[in-house]
Amino acid sequence: MLTWPNGDGPHILVDDGGDATLLIHEGVKAERHFLKTKELPDPESTNNAEFREVLKILRKGLQAGLTDKWTKISQLLIGVSEETTTGVHRLNQMSARGELLLSAINVNDSVTK
Repeated sequence: MLTWPNGDGPHILVDDGGDATLLIHEGVKAERHFLKTKELPDPESTNNAEFREVLKILRKGLQAGLTDKWTKISQLLIGVSEETTTGVHRLNQMSARGELLLSAINVNDSVTK
């Protein structure tokens, strides 16, 4: 759902749980690391089942030669809206670490909700 037929991605994310946002951010990290070291993400490096699946997706893409897919998608993104407490917490953590690649809005704190 993040890859259009022409290879482009979305300009805005309406995320629910932060999974798409996490995948894009981890994808950018994995591509940068791979280009420097040629090391692939290791799904067995985590006990978190959700994160293991993220790493599997990223590993498969890098093995297929997609070394800039997530970087390109991240550059197209204008922002993300997030509804869940978990997703908002994750966005706040990324922002505090200086890792958030795009503008984000907490839908729960929005007057439009």
